[in-house]
Amino acid sequence: MPAGVRNPRLGRLRRHPVLSLTAALLLLAGAVLGGRWAYGVLFPPALSCGPGMTAVGTPRACVGVNLATTPFTKGEPERMRKLEDTIRTANQAVKGNSTSVVLMLNLSPVEDVDTLTYESIYHNIEGAITAVWRADNTAAYGSTPGVKLYLANMGSQYASWQETVASIKKNAESEHISAVVGLGQSTEQTRQAAAAISSQLHIPVIGSTVTGNSMNVDPSDPAGKRPIPDMFRVSPTNTDSVIAANQYVTGLRPAVTSLAVVADSVADDDYTATLAAEAKTRFQAPDRTVTVLPYTSPRDLPRGAGRQDYLIQQFNLMHANLCQAAPSVVYFAGRGRDLGAFVQNWVQGTPCGIAQLRILVGDDASEAIRDEAVLKGVASGRVTVAYTALASPDEWGTECPGSDAKRNYDQFWSAFTGRPDPCTKQPLATNRAGAALLSFDPADLASGQAMLTHDAAVAAISAARHDEAGLKNPGLETGILHQFYCAQMLPGASGWLSFGPDGNPVGKPAPIVQLGPDGTTNTVTLAWPSSAPNLSLPQRGGTGAPGC
Repeated sequence: MPAGVRNPRLGRLRRHPVLSLTAALLLLAGAVLGGRWAYGVLFPPALSCGPGMTAVGTPRACVGVNLATTPFTKGEPERMRKLEDTIRTANQAVKGNSTSVVLMLNLSPVEDVDTLTYESIYHNIEGAITAVWRADNTAAYGSTPGVKLYLANMGSQYASWQETVASIKKNAESEHISAVVGLGQSTEQTRQAAAAISSQLHIPVIGSTVTGNSMNVDPSDPAGKRPIPDMFRVSPTNTDSVIAANQYVTGLRPAVTSLAVVADSVADDDYTATLAAEAKTRFQAPDRTVTVLPYTSPRDLPRGAGRQDYLIQQFNLMHANLCQAAPSVVYFAGRGRDLGAFVQNWVQGTPCGIAQLRILVGDDASEAIRDEAVLKGVASGRVTVAYTALASPDEWGTECPGSDAKRNYDQFWSAFTGRPDPCTKQPLATNRAGAALLSFDPADLASGQAMLTHDAAVAAISAARHDEAGLKNPGLETGILHQFYCAQMLPGASGWLSFGPDGNPVGKPAPIVQLGPDGTTNTVTLAWPSSAPNLSLPQRGGTGAPGC
């Protein structure tokens, strides 16, 4: 344009300042939005969380209620994604009135920091899916309302339990959430979460593998006696577990005259604390020496810091004292994920005249049934490993038709695997045309966790279906759960479900399970720590069920 010649468009803009300002703002907005788009393309977010969740921590993980079943972590395992897809498909098939059960766990474990694995998470999710599938597709637990399942993540070490409880509270009414099940491990964080759900939502919280003695005690009670009003659990307590272990030890021949308790003294872990406390007293017996050998597992290790190395160092120092005690049995009162470090140290440590060490562990040993160090130790012949399981797939035997408890398990097994009933050989009948069968691997039942999470979800679903008013006021369902006792027991995979006044299970067995060098498990005996065998509903004229 020649010098001195004005642009007529600029002249018009000068004569209209409002138009000029609008044009400038549009140009600026376009630049900003374009810049954000370009930045998003060049530097994508580390993790995008779906509705009901927020990103926290390092590494990043989504915590809260997973309403759209999106990934919890970047690069989430494919098997986890498949389970989430199964839940999404099942939820979409539920029409009309519905109730929702939330499975709340640590669903983003960090390797070598958390003491649970994705493997155990899969089993818990599969158990919950099976319970909901049976409720929606068979006559096992009624027919209405329909049931949806949501997963809720408390994050690594359950550190984000507050965000998760807040998300459950925010979505409880819109999603008809009537109960929370699972919880995971017996830690102070999970106890705080259970108490918060009870006090803020007044809905049932049903632990599946929560065994710590104090887990149902309100943490706000200075006296440590007031129970959490809405908390229940389907697994035996640590007291029952140690009673069962002592029954087993007492029956061993030759008699056990020396026993060592390897006790974790880490703070804020109710599982290890109460297990060790019970073991120190309940194994005491005439003509038996009990030696306590303490260690302390790490509370807060950064990722990659090496939990295994940290513990091997302690167990290496413990070795001489363990040899000095020369126990016939070692009771390992620690987390199952730490058992590998103990076994490895014993097998590779200095020999001290003990040809084979017999190790007995609490129920958390289910986390170690695929631990390479543990399996190599068993294969070497230097150790044997047995544990008091909360449930076991062969605890009811193999005879057909077997007890009523076995028939309950067989129905569960058929639904879990999608295969015909193992005794009747009949395919599982469904009450919904075209219902796709589940097809989970029977090997996933070895840890017993799928059975227990199934049973926790069954209790929640049964409570919701016994009270239609619960759709509007889920808090009423706590009262329904308290009615499941004596003759009104619920059929579960791990045994008949019956709750005492404190929400603890009544009349539950404790299988003693032997671990093989290939990771297989075998129930060697079935202990009944708090009752006589409870295999059937009470019959007229017969002996009443536990709690009657």
